[in-house]
Amino acid sequence: MDIEKIRQAVHKKVCVHCIDLDENGKCTLTGERQCGVERHLEKIIDVVRSVDSKNIDDYVQKLREIVCHDCKNQNSDGRCQLRNDADCGLDRYFALVIEAIEETEKKTK
Repeated sequence: MDIEKIRQAVHKKVCVHCIDLDENGKCTLTGERQCGVERHLEKIIDVVRSVDSKNIDDYVQKLREIVCHDCKNQNSDGRCQLRNDADCGLDRYFALVIEAIEETEKKTK
């Protein structure tokens, strides 16, 4: 699967809802504050591909194991201040990310 097709689908489905866009539709996250979806997209794709469930919790569990585990914002005990403050875009929009990836992959089969 071409990661660029998935990236475009994610941008189209997810980014339009993101609270981190400016009035011109550009992402305001720069420097230390990067978009988790963008930064971890390849791992997120692997997570989505590895789960086959109608239950979002199954995807979230795998996300925590694979992506969040290595994220600099998560403590060694599994707590993440960004998630706790509802300030993690990946966590906030994960259901839409899953939809975008799965829809894109179905179209290409």
